[in-house]
Amino acid sequence: MVKGFSLLVSGLIISALLGGCGDTTDHRSAVQKHPGVWQKTAYGEVLDITPQRVQRYEFNTHACIKVAQIGLPQGSTEPQITQAQQRSKAQLQLTYAGEVYPHIYERKTTLPDVCRSPLSVDATASPTQVFEYFWHAFNDYYAFFALRDMDWQAQYAHYRAKIHDEMSDDALFEILTEMITPLADGHVSVTRTPGRPYFVMKDAPILRAARGTASYYLRYDMQLSDEQVFSELVLDSLNVSQQYLSRDSIGSFPVQQQEKTLLWGKTEDNIGVLVINNFSQYSSDSDADETEHLSAATALIDSIIAELAGTDGLILDIRNNIGGDDAIALAIASRFNTSKRLAFNKQALNRAGQGGLLSQSLQAHPEAYTQPVYLLTSQLTISAGEVFTLAMMHLPQVTLLGEETAGALSDMRFFTLPNGWEISLSNEVYRDAHGTLYEHSGIQPDIAVPAFTMHALESGRFESYDHALALLGKDPTPQLTVKEFERQLNTLQQQGNIPAVAVNIIHDGQSVYQQGFGRSDELGTAVDAHSRFYLGSVSKTLLGATLADAVERQLVDLDAPVMDYLNFAIDFPAPLSQAITLRQLITHTSGIMDTEQVYRCNYFVHADGSSLYNRLTQSTACGEPENTELGHFFAAYLSQSGASYQPSHFVSRFGLVNNEAAVYTNIGAALAGYVTEQASGQSLTQLTQDSVFTPLAMHRSEWAITQPERPVVQRYIHHPQTHTLIPLPDYGNITYSEGSAVSTAHDLGHFLIATMQQGKLNGAQGLKASVVAAMLSPQTTIPSISVERGFFWGVDGDKIYHSGDDPGVLTQIYGDLRQQRGFVLLTNGDSGNDSSAQAYDEIAQLVLTFSYGFTQAKTSQP
Repeated sequence: MVKGFSLLVSGLIISALLGGCGDTTDHRSAVQKHPGVWQKTAYGEVLDITPQRVQRYEFNTHACIKVAQIGLPQGSTEPQITQAQQRSKAQLQLTYAGEVYPHIYERKTTLPDVCRSPLSVDATASPTQVFEYFWHAFNDYYAFFALRDMDWQAQYAHYRAKIHDEMSDDALFEILTEMITPLADGHVSVTRTPGRPYFVMKDAPILRAARGTASYYLRYDMQLSDEQVFSELVLDSLNVSQQYLSRDSIGSFPVQQQEKTLLWGKTEDNIGVLVINNFSQYSSDSDADETEHLSAATALIDSIIAELAGTDGLILDIRNNIGGDDAIALAIASRFNTSKRLAFNKQALNRAGQGGLLSQSLQAHPEAYTQPVYLLTSQLTISAGEVFTLAMMHLPQVTLLGEETAGALSDMRFFTLPNGWEISLSNEVYRDAHGTLYEHSGIQPDIAVPAFTMHALESGRFESYDHALALLGKDPTPQLTVKEFERQLNTLQQQGNIPAVAVNIIHDGQSVYQQGFGRSDELGTAVDAHSRFYLGSVSKTLLGATLADAVERQLVDLDAPVMDYLNFAIDFPAPLSQAITLRQLITHTSGIMDTEQVYRCNYFVHADGSSLYNRLTQSTACGEPENTELGHFFAAYLSQSGASYQPSHFVSRFGLVNNEAAVYTNIGAALAGYVTEQASGQSLTQLTQDSVFTPLAMHRSEWAITQPERPVVQRYIHHPQTHTLIPLPDYGNITYSEGSAVSTAHDLGHFLIATMQQGKLNGAQGLKASVVAAMLSPQTTIPSISVERGFFWGVDGDKIYHSGDDPGVLTQIYGDLRQQRGFVLLTNGDSGNDSSAQAYDEIAQLVLTFSYGFTQAKTSQP
């Protein structure tokens, strides 16, 4: 049945009673032939059947609710129960119209005692009654308290004292959701508004990314729900999958909708790809029932497997599978099976009793797909997606690759609360053909590979796909010779009118390719790997390394209130639950935000202190000359008495306080550098020189607090009408520590190598291993757009990265810790010009591709 049990109330409308006098034909409907009390043990459901009516009850040891009473009138011609038969004197089997699996009931002599005086569903039911019914429903029927380490009796003791009949619905709903949250069971929910359940499940990288992305967009005053962002990420994921397929092979269902149940096709080198996002929506008819969806699914999968029959192997992607119908999952799994075999057993097991054991088999298919199959799973693969995995995992040609599944296999047992709200819980235990239980722990893959990274969605390559392709004997990385790479880069550089580009490719602790492209100044000086570029926000990675070393040396405390180090106030507009700390600053969770009107005046011309913004816009929006003293800037911005202070400088404008959301902030990052200076009594220049630049032989790197003495690549923007290049004066940031570092592709390569090699460079310990470990480890539990956040580094599974964007600056540093590959990309591209920004994005993608395929590129270089 669908993962989410529902009894069709309309299914109790039965056909005619007995006919007129003298008619010896039994006119009773199938249900009327089995009068009495029938209970679905361990499900909290009981039917009371008489010739005139059927009453259905839901109950627990506290109370009972009559949820339906259906008359059985004479003359009804549309029976909604397709089958009703006694399996024995003690068991009745009912199959409802539109459902695939039957329901098994046991005969009882009387109704449960609590059903002799049932409750009625009433929106005005007291909070006490609702709470008691809620708690007892879980207490009686939830199957996994011990497995999920939940003391439900302790939950009662803690929360019952908070319940009173004068409390609001909001307060009651908050308590109920708090009680179930620790279960982290994706089949547990409370629904107050139809169609909008509150549910909980184990955290997963893509869910964290959705929450982090929603927080990130607050910096642009965009308030997006986690659900909205998640939906977009799923669409992005489908787009990446599609990029692996040859265009003429792509098929999808539904064709006209963005959200797909199925996506399929073939790669250029004849590997099939089939993405299955659910096991429920397969019919084009919006009113289709379970049986109709099953019929449609069978036809669809037959046609798809026929298309993919000649492929050399198959990537079967259920990473985003949200579940659905076990019957559909088994029907699709049968297309890979050559002999009948047990798929799984399930049985309701809880305090209320033990339901009947149901065994489900995987049927043999005469035209089964028997080529190698890599089944891709993730922590989001749930419910019927896990049932599908159970059915597939023991097939000889199938290898599980990715992450463990969600660990929520039971059907959802729904109950109505006395006030009309609805809850769901897990009351069934699923075991595979070998008797193994996977609830909570999830099904472990044969090969562990990160299922999702935000970088993968941005770059268009899934590590799981590439790994599967490699195991299938296909090269997942496009072949590029050095000559071809440089030809493509030069073409893109010209298309985007980007004057200067420098690249450094890292493999296994070594720089294997360093090159510059274009000119670094108006004189036409050639760019090379030693050309000095402004880094923009890539500077934050150097700040992070400096700060991590300062923490290691106990020069500063990550968790001490930053006010301990400041001589001005941070006047957060709302009461804080905790002090703002350096840890919050390095993870963008301090609650400080960048206000554009102020931040744009942060850029000043080194030569005379004039405002870069004023000069570019020919306005007087910013003060002239700017006071470039950093402490003055922070006091003006963060203290209520400051000249530029506004309550909008903080996340309180969204009803949040610090440590509740990760909102990327340049000003907050710069404050981290300032606090480090104040705490240590040393300048950032000296700290970074001692901890990073000198030990890593980064001889051409510095903090450009004032105008650099040695040449730096000229920065440009494009004229908005003519698109010609406009050279920018040498400018800096008042908040220099968040974006004003200068370095080279060569020097940053040293930094990246040491970061990827536990601090080692050319065999010598340049950075302390403990400093690197801290720098790259998650420093907050608050989700970030990069999933995790280290000391400013985005940490996304095994990927570490940061990008930079300033006027005339587009840069990136990237490392793959798993494969020990990475790159540095420095340019003077212009993100404010569409063609320049597009060309830069394509160059970044090209460099990423080249970095992963460099071994082949090197050997095939002419």
